[in-house]
Amino acid sequence: MQNFFLIGKLATLGFWVLPLLALVGVFAPPWDYRLLAIAFVVLLAHLGELVFVHGKLRTAGRAETLDIVMVLLVGLFHWVPILRKS
Repeated sequence: MQNFFLIGKLATLGFWVLPLLALVGVFAPPWDYRLLAIAFVVLLAHLGELVFVHGKLRTAGRAETLDIVMVLLVGLFHWVPILRKS
């Protein structure tokens, strides 16, 4: 199961490379705008996820800045293993 979460983290981090490349101008319109819009929606979803999970992370002793950033970047692939251990 740990491999699943590791692959999920790597895939999600790989996704975030695409909007960064779109910001640099690698993709032609309309793909650059679409990638940025998708990234914005994913970031909003992860922000909402953080609102619901932050208290549980604090209870588990894992509500540090790095954990918050990781939840914003990779979402459940970061916090599910933490909550399973505690």
